[in-house]
Amino acid sequence: MEPVLPPVEELIGSWTLITGEVNTGKTGLLSRLMAAFAAQDPGRMALIDMAPEVTRGVGGKLSPPPGVNLRVCAPAISAPRLTGKTPEEVLALARGNAARLEEAFAGYLAAPAAVLFINDVSLYLQAGDPARLYEVLEATPTVVLNGYLGASLGGGEMGGMERRRMEELADRCARVYRLT
Repeated sequence: MEPVLPPVEELIGSWTLITGEVNTGKTGLLSRLMAAFAAQDPGRMALIDMAPEVTRGVGGKLSPPPGVNLRVCAPAISAPRLTGKTPEEVLALARGNAARLEEAFAGYLAAPAAVLFINDVSLYLQAGDPARLYEVLEATPTVVLNGYLGASLGGGEMGGMERRRMEELADRCARVYRLT
């Protein structure tokens, strides 16, 4: 069953987070919200896509809906837990992701949008600096983002930190949609 689309008017001027386990419709809901925002013409929109390419049926970059005009930044991102063979390699991949996303943040902050969409924010929170993420979010009047918050990808030290940071982000958002 497809998640219900919240009214765009309720999301303007705030941060909205979509969470859930893998393959629960987080990216699909974010894509539908992009189309809904575009229909309202809220001003300049941007997407920072933090998702890796599909790996073992998980992840995948977001393709903006047809007719949606937005600035897209989609650096190459690894799927650390699905491709790393040792805990050290997993952490190294997560740190590499964070470094590439910090470059994307710098470019975004040079010209912030009125509405920012972020696909798979949890990938950054695996090894990135939450304060840097909040700097990006605070530069934008309206933010809609999604991220993994589940158990299927395992825990470990990095998974525990990612979960804590996602929960802290949820506490700072005006709305949180938890998909099951």
